This record gives sequence, C-alpha cells and structure tokens, in this order.
Amino acid sequence: MEARLARSSWNMDAGNIASIEDASGWTVIFEQGRAWLTLEGYSQDKLLNPGERFIIPGSGHLLIEADRASRIRLEPPPANVLSRVSAGLMSGTRQIARALVSATVYSAERMRCRPAR
Repeated sequence: MEARLARSSWNMDAGNIASIEDASGWTVIFEQGRAWLTLEGYSQDKLLNPGERFIIPGSGHLLIEADRASRIRLEPPPANVLSRVSAGLMSGTRQIARALVSATVYSAERMRCRPAR
C-alpha cells in the first residue's frame, strides 16, 4: 500500500500484513480489531487496540500485522507539518539557485582564448 492518498481506510484479516513506506508524520488509527506495528529502526513493536492512534516517526516505514480482523485508517499529517516540509524543500531549492547564480562561468572570450592557427 502506498501512503500517498489524502486519506485511506482498509480492512485486514487476522494474520495479514501491510507495508507502508514514506509515511513519516502520518497517523494510523485503529477503528476496530488489534494489530502489531513494526517500525524501521525501532527495537520494540507496538500493539494498538480499537480507538488508538499512532503517528509514524522516522523514515516512515511501517509494517502492520493484524492480530484479529481489523479496520485501519491512515491520515496525512496536519497542514502545518506539510507546509514545513514544503518550506524546507523550497529553502534547499533557493540555496541551489543562489549557488548557480554566483558560480563563475568562464567563456572563451573572457579567458582570451583564440583559435589555433
């Protein structure tokens, strides 16, 4: 499953596993059932029950294994988080543009190059 949807809900049968990638800051909400969450880079799994929610940290890679029939909802981060990410990307783009503008470009005329005779 890709976590690129504005909002996503799905059902899982007991024993099913879902892999979610690139979802840092997204919220997993358990509407019914129970499931284990395994997070990339974390040594302990987390058990979530109905009504519980979990904000995905780090790299955003998460495995969900349903312990019983479950209904799960995935929601995007709040707009302020998305705007901070967007601002960070724009800042990086501006830095690259400044570096390109300030780069010295040498032309053959400026270097006083002449064709070989």
